Amino acid sequence: MNMIGLRLLLATVLAGATLSGCSFLSPFTTCEGTGPEVATLDELPALDLHPPGARPLDGGAADGATCIDDSGDAWLSADRLYVYDGNAADVLAYYARELPAAGWHPVQRIGAAPEGRTPVTCFESPDRPSVIVTFESPADLREFYLVDPGPEPTGSVPRTWFHVFAEASTDGSRMDCY
Repeated sequence: MNMIGLRLLLATVLAGATLSGCSFLSPFTTCEGTGPEVATLDELPALDLHPPGARPLDGGAADGATCIDDSGDAWLSADRLYVYDGNAADVLAYYARELPAAGWHPVQRIGAAPEGRTPVTCFESPDRPSVIVTFESPADLREFYLVDPGPEPTGSVPRTWFHVFAEASTDGSRMDCY
């Protein structure tokens, strides 16, 4: 095979691999061997910070830590769900005070959310995984997290369900919030 034929063959193989979505060397990470990093992320102290009176919602699909490998590139996530007899503003004020004191800083205005969406607040640290606080509805807790959120409030005291989770790269190193 001459040099022109070899170049044409190589170009055809590379173009075919690119168009088919395949590659010779995957640039993506997997969950293989991430057990120690998952365990370390699950012990992140920020996950157990919660306003006084907030109670964990145990037993749901979002309780604990795992490696997620469903989008082509794996990452680690550790989750906690809480219920709080109070409003979301009190929850946000708590995290806006406590997480910066523990070394995380918010990457967006506390409580900011697009029209019709619940606030999602993400905190980053230079050397630790990002921590995200978001609010959930009882219906979403049942459907997506497989957890019973308990009774709906009947009196004048509001009830707030929130999700605190941390995300890290497969080696346990920090990830940006977005």
